[in-house]
Amino acid sequence: MKTKLLYLFSILTGVCYSQSPINNYNSAPMTTYAIVTSGTAIDQSTGGSNLIWDFTNLTQVGGTTDTYASPTAGELTTYPGTTSVLTITDAAMVESKGFIKDVAGEVSLTGIEQTEFVLNYNTDNATIGTFPMSYTNTNSDTAAGSFTYTTYNGTFEGTVDTTIDAYGTLSMNDLGQGAYSSDVTRLKTVQSFNLSYNIFTNVGTAVLTMYNYYDDTNGNLVFRTNTLVINVPLLGINQTTTIMESMLTSTLGVNDNNLQLSQVKIVPNPVEDILNISLTNNQIIRSISLIDLNGRVVLNIEGDIRNISVDHLKKGLYFATITTEENSITRKFIKR
Repeated sequence: MKTKLLYLFSILTGVCYSQSPINNYNSAPMTTYAIVTSGTAIDQSTGGSNLIWDFTNLTQVGGTTDTYASPTAGELTTYPGTTSVLTITDAAMVESKGFIKDVAGEVSLTGIEQTEFVLNYNTDNATIGTFPMSYTNTNSDTAAGSFTYTTYNGTFEGTVDTTIDAYGTLSMNDLGQGAYSSDVTRLKTVQSFNLSYNIFTNVGTAVLTMYNYYDDTNGNLVFRTNTLVINVPLLGINQTTTIMESMLTSTLGVNDNNLQLSQVKIVPNPVEDILNISLTNNQIIRSISLIDLNGRVVLNIEGDIRNISVDHLKKGLYFATITTEENSITRKFIKR
């Protein structure tokens, strides 16, 4: 099963760290992640307290951005009970969606949509847990529904086990927008399903293991991994796929200073040809840099230019860093 199917280390020390509860399961809206590989193997098998995760050999190979919206009428019909829809968009504008039900802090998955894969928990939603959750908190649930993979349709049933299994210090190397080192708390979720296809029951298994690392200071989801192990002999599928994503540090705390977001407008967004920038406080623009999801500067303009031609850019998500005489701010826009 291809990589896009997934969209939708530990050393004990003598230092004592404080553990913070995970207040919110979701990432922050408009969070941007680098899809990464590691030059050295990343071992996440150990849980416990006061751990040290040294993820300082990461290389960026792509990027994604998380956005959230209320479900449409059609989505509510397909995924009943959904309260929010997570859309993960990559640099090529390919979207994956996760359908989430949050009722008084109890978070459940109602569906996942990928380009070639749909998972609908329409028989029994997959409950992750009730937030906030703290170290050693656990939640176990059953889940069942239907799946579609390319031309194959079937059903699944199994278990979902979640635990706040570890906390400690996470360090990640600079991917072009700053290194990261801070105390984090980790959430682990394992979904184990038996798969059925047409008249054949239990034709295979699928196990999805997810690790989420949340910053103890601000609650940001700073690192996440998804590993899918799927074995369906009837369809000739037997493979393991892992996706790792590191939150780009610029989105952890963009330095807005006195130039507020409400004072900067980028229109239209999405844009096809001309990007228009306006400031409501009469500041003079010194420079504008456009940066893609891989951290590359694709356009740099000096001077008080308010209209920028972007028709030559590839479709995707970009950052516009606007520097004035006093401040700078970074806004995101989509090139169609």
